[in-house]
Amino acid sequence: MALSAQNPSDRARQLLALTERLTVRLAEETQVLEAHRPQDLHDRLEETRNLSNLYRIESMRVKADPSLLKGITAQEKQALFKATEAFNAQLAHYERAVNAAKTVTEGIVSAIAEDMNSRRAATMTYGARGHTRPTGPQSLGSGRLA
Repeated sequence: MALSAQNPSDRARQLLALTERLTVRLAEETQVLEAHRPQDLHDRLEETRNLSNLYRIESMRVKADPSLLKGITAQEKQALFKATEAFNAQLAHYERAVNAAKTVTEGIVSAIAEDMNSRRAATMTYGARGHTRPTGPQSLGSGRLA
């Protein structure tokens, strides 16, 4: 999937629209993460992933061939520049929100695993001289096949 621009000005308009759309999308997703509702992002992830991939591809194309935007007006350059700055700022904010959600989620999973391991003390085996020794960390699953 790539942009199909007729000329550099058309490409600039499409890149601007893509950048602005992705910025709005990330702002909305950041709000959801900051509201501690990451599960609400499930239905949105595919479109965000597609927009992000398109943005990455087009950014790489323009970087590899700057003539794709050769001849655009100063206003178009300024609009692209401002949109890119806003996108980068929003991306940094989004990254912090994702990392915070990830840290919380990992903490919850770790706490659950520790609790399950402490409850499974009966899974200790006897070692030399009749002393028990822990078998090590256990899976979060029940350990039994149905």
